[in-house]
Amino acid sequence: MVVFFLVSSGRGKLVLVPDELSCHEVSMSELIDQRAEFANEAWGSLPDTILTQIFFHLNVVDRCKASCVCRHWMHCIEIPLLWRKFSCGFFLPTQGNIIKCLKKYGRHVRDLSIELNQSEKTNRNNAVAVIDHVASLKEPRLTHLTISFRGENPLFYAGQEFTSALKRLFETIGKSDHCSLTHVNLRGLESNFTDEFVNTLSSNCKNLEYLNLLNKVLVCNISAESIVTLIKKCKKLKILHMYHASLSNNVLHAFAQSEREPLQRLGIVCRRQEKYGEDLIPSAWSDLLIRSPGLKVELGFDHTCPLHRVSEIMKPEIPVQELHLVTFSRIYPEVRLAASYYRETLVKLVVQTRPSKELEEALLEVAQHCFLLHTLYVYCIVRKEIVNRILELCPAMKTKKTYILKSEMEPEPWTVGQEEGD
Repeated sequence: MVVFFLVSSGRGKLVLVPDELSCHEVSMSELIDQRAEFANEAWGSLPDTILTQIFFHLNVVDRCKASCVCRHWMHCIEIPLLWRKFSCGFFLPTQGNIIKCLKKYGRHVRDLSIELNQSEKTNRNNAVAVIDHVASLKEPRLTHLTISFRGENPLFYAGQEFTSALKRLFETIGKSDHCSLTHVNLRGLESNFTDEFVNTLSSNCKNLEYLNLLNKVLVCNISAESIVTLIKKCKKLKILHMYHASLSNNVLHAFAQSEREPLQRLGIVCRRQEKYGEDLIPSAWSDLLIRSPGLKVELGFDHTCPLHRVSEIMKPEIPVQELHLVTFSRIYPEVRLAASYYRETLVKLVVQTRPSKELEEALLEVAQHCFLLHTLYVYCIVRKEIVNRILELCPAMKTKKTYILKSEMEPEPWTVGQEEGD
């Protein structure tokens, strides 16, 4: 049996030393070398399952560096399970080395996430190279795709190279017998989407279940006709986020067809184009709810949406779970409307407006009547007694701190869209 002793290192620390080393004088350098040898042996002898769990939490770059430590680690890095999710970011020119890692392990990737500062051409080229490499694989296994821009678009930039690369990727996946995209999130991709782009997606990804097309460009160029085609071809689509400009009665009727999966969630954002939009008939919503009784709707209005259109678009037939009224104008009549229309469905309410007594009364109505209300973000001053009354009516919201209600102006958080937990 080996006995260990604690020996002072001379630096205020104790070193664990075997008995045979403590029986005679040992230099500090020898102790350090001995300790390092024990440590290396310990790390090198860790079971594969433990190492795999550790490597799973490393980013792509650190994971590749870890593969150079020893053969055992390199063997663990080769496990396909580690590469099913591949997240890469391009914010510096040197980050292009990630592509080398993708070329080695890309055949295992099922969930691909790309973030970049699109203001630099090098970053855009690297991100497009990632998409092109996955599109060049003979047997891609990609099922989830997320792309997010984190910077400012260059002047007159339309993101043409990204939409072209994505169309090539969709066409490759459409020919594959081994994979099919089920989850596509393009919310952060500030590129110009067209009917041709959506049609390419729907023709090649018929097993699609989730799609987010809220790309934040100034004008939505996706017609309702292309959305109808998407719905007819992608019969498993359960979650769709889109602009109201692309919505029509025919879109709702297409979702109500019996041969497709029931719709679970529909996200709608209304903007400046609603000035020329048409109202959806209540019966179209009623027919959809018969086919999809569990449907939850996220309805949002930004500051560019004409104010008179807000109340016209809000209808009692819509099962609104989340309502975002980011208008920066007096919106209290619409808040009262929400308390009346969505008392059985509303879970989250976000309001960006001007303070007023009428608004406070409307917020109290929401707290009193919407018994499912879980989250309330109000980006203006509300009197202290009103805040206290709302929290009395919604104790769970107070306990979980899922609210922003300020009685005094503070620097943060006052930026809509950056609420904690979203």
